[in-house]
Amino acid sequence: MRRASDHSEGERTGTGRRARDRILSGGTLPSPVITRRHELANLILFLSDDLRECALAVGGIESFLLRAQELLEKPDLGAAELRDIVDDRSVVERFDLLADALASLRKSMARIHDSLEST
Repeated sequence: MRRASDHSEGERTGTGRRARDRILSGGTLPSPVITRRHELANLILFLSDDLRECALAVGGIESFLLRAQELLEKPDLGAAELRDIVDDRSVVERFDLLADALASLRKSMARIHDSLEST
């Protein structure tokens, strides 16, 4: 059963693999509408890089969440273990990376949009 917060993202795709895994494996094929436009070639490369950066950041955030869940479920949870995860700054760095990559992705997509609209 899906969480209520997940429903806003639309219906499931049924493709079987998580979006992050598909993106990291190079499973994103740009539309012919943009690939046939030679002036967009560099932007397409940036988009692919930004998608991968976003996917890597999401993976790091997910990893932190799983670590937190496992720790909180430990029957013998100790204060020191909890302090270690509280002090772990890597998840904050992943959020910063995600924000930067998303901003770059949106900027590149806007430039492609503007290029398509001008023709």
